[in-house]
Amino acid sequence: CDSENRYVGNPLRGTCYYSLLIDYQFTFSLLQEDDRHHTAINFIANPEQSNKNLDISINASNNFNLNITWSVGSTAGTISGEETTIVYKNNIKEYRDSFSYEKFNFRSNPNITFYVYVSNFSWPIKIQIAFSQHNTIMDLVQFFVTFFSCFLSLLLVAAVVWKIKQTCWASRRRE
Repeated sequence: CDSENRYVGNPLRGTCYYSLLIDYQFTFSLLQEDDRHHTAINFIANPEQSNKNLDISINASNNFNLNITWSVGSTAGTISGEETTIVYKNNIKEYRDSFSYEKFNFRSNPNITFYVYVSNFSWPIKIQIAFSQHNTIMDLVQFFVTFFSCFLSLLLVAAVVWKIKQTCWASRRRE
């Protein structure tokens, strides 16, 4: 496997996987003539946070088959362990799902690995895939708390400056 370009695995014992980072969107454009013979691509992802769900999003320009499995005891560098199928879909263009940290027990299994097999697609194709772990409600609450605290701080500074200005003008008028 081409380890310099984020591929892991052992092609002699199985297959190669493209190692995905969490919270990044990857785009694979198989548009060149050299890409004509590719009909499958495999991905691997490890959740980074043990207390947040893992969301997956895949969409492509052509139909494809999708198989998502998971195993415990694997790391991105070593592919091992028994894989259990989560999802198997045929002839789709888009897929979105969320894997619960409670159901898959991310906290007790720090080496949990998700495998994504995208296959049976036709050339040319453009595939976008992303894994993310974030709490949208908590992120929104944090944004508004930060926004309003900055806004109130700015208002307080403006009020203090205005009061200093009023005091200076009153002092000048008395002189």
